[in-house]
Amino acid sequence: MLDLRRLEILARFAARGTITATAADLGYSPSAVSQQLATLEREAGIALIERTARRASLTDAGRELAGHAARILDAVESAESRMRARAGTVGGRVAVSCIPALAPALAPRLAELQRVHPELTVVAHETGSANAAAAVLDRRYDLAVIDDWSAHPPADGTGLAVHRLRREDIVLAVPAGHPLAGHPGPATAARLRQIVADRTWLCAPVGQLSRAAGDRHLASVDATPSRRWEFEGLHVLAALVAADAGVAFLPAGMAEEQPGVTGLRTAPRMRRTLLALTRSTTRDDPAVAVCLRAARQALGDGR
Repeated sequence: MLDLRRLEILARFAARGTITATAADLGYSPSAVSQQLATLEREAGIALIERTARRASLTDAGRELAGHAARILDAVESAESRMRARAGTVGGRVAVSCIPALAPALAPRLAELQRVHPELTVVAHETGSANAAAAVLDRRYDLAVIDDWSAHPPADGTGLAVHRLRREDIVLAVPAGHPLAGHPGPATAARLRQIVADRTWLCAPVGQLSRAAGDRHLASVDATPSRRWEFEGLHVLAALVAADAGVAFLPAGMAEEQPGVTGLRTAPRMRRTLLALTRSTTRDDPAVAVCLRAARQALGDGR
């Protein structure tokens, strides 16, 4: 009979593409991953991995078995979740990822969960939003808390459950001493073009969802920044706006909380959605459910 743990390693290798990345995900050494895959080949009785001096890749049989492995692992995880739900106990290991801007609100809730449920181990990570769905689906994380800056946030997909936590406005954040800070009117296209021409534009690096949404909005009103500063983390951008280093698009709540910053409504309106992602196979798992509830309590809109 094929070993379930080795099937999981094969499925992870199919998702990640290299022995090194697979080993990093699983906390193994690359040699241990290679040995486990070689053992699985002997169990299967056919070559699963094609090895060269530079890389390893799946054979046709390897790709076929990896597909079977993904379905087997889903079925096992769903069955385990149902049995935990029947038992009514909260325990085991739950890997949670969260974007840096939301981690300060979520982390204390997760810490409290471990005090309330001694059998529960929460492993928390800070990560970005762009690759969170893939990381949940290939079981690197069991729950991912992200933000989505698009007009139409994703819905449940194949194997993925999407939970909406909160929707909030995005504002143009300007220093409190800016001439427009005392005027309640929105940042219209004309105003935005003027501000962008006069001030340094603060934003996330290319590849971040907030950067893509901001660039789309600027392009839609024909506003082209003459100077850009790029930084990871919305809190960093808020602090720079407060220091009169430039202007930025920020969530309204963050702009309100940062002393020395005034938020101007955007026209047309910009919004972001805070989401939690889980696998559909863990829908009934009590441990995942309490972590999701903690995310709602920390970041939800109360509805």
